[in-house]
Amino acid sequence: MDKRKADILKIINDNYDEEKLHEKLNKRIERFEQKYSEELSEYMYIDYSDLLSKVHVGGYIRYVNYNNELRWGGILLEIKDIDTRDAKLMLKNTSNNIWMIKFSKNYVFYRKHTTYNDKLRELFISYVGIK
Repeated sequence: MDKRKADILKIINDNYDEEKLHEKLNKRIERFEQKYSEELSEYMYIDYSDLLSKVHVGGYIRYVNYNNELRWGGILLEIKDIDTRDAKLMLKNTSNNIWMIKFSKNYVFYRKHTTYNDKLRELFISYVGIK
């Protein structure tokens, strides 16, 4: 049995190419962004490292499940089990329904919550011509 496990691990390691996997993922994300261009226009794809650094509670989540179906998601209330690679996101929609999704089972897109002051600041900057 140990020889069989070793053979299986060798096959897996020989066929594992991180560059190819990363390239496939990028192509898939580009296809989602093209297919759902209007729905994901202000959203950015996040991977696990982004989950730790760029995602904040109160932001908006949309996600594509493994059946390639876009889900509207909702407001991010909480990130659970972040120390594991199987983090769970607690979401709430406008109907006050609350549910959890597994980060590892979906392609997650995030948009920062923009307040009235953020919009006013952007308008002022564009008017003044600073940017």
